[in-house]
Amino acid sequence: MSGSTTDFVNHGLLLWQQGRLQWTRSGESTSNQTRQTCGPRLSWNATYESLLGSRNPFPRPVPLAEMVDFLVDVWEQEGLYD
Repeated sequence: MSGSTTDFVNHGLLLWQQGRLQWTRSGESTSNQTRQTCGPRLSWNATYESLLGSRNPFPRPVPLAEMVDFLVDVWEQEGLYD
């Protein structure tokens, strides 16, 4: 063995961090005011089955916060989330 050592580089982690950074920054260009004027993307009467029961993509992107709120509401109604 030679005297030099190489540091371990987790390339998968670096790729994941780069993708996450791009994903989280993509929403920064839209101001909160613009988001509020657009209103919610999910219908008030949407059900878990109607949204996630098929492999069809959503007609337009749904903000992560809105999807999390929807899922928490569904899970609370079904007694799966405390």
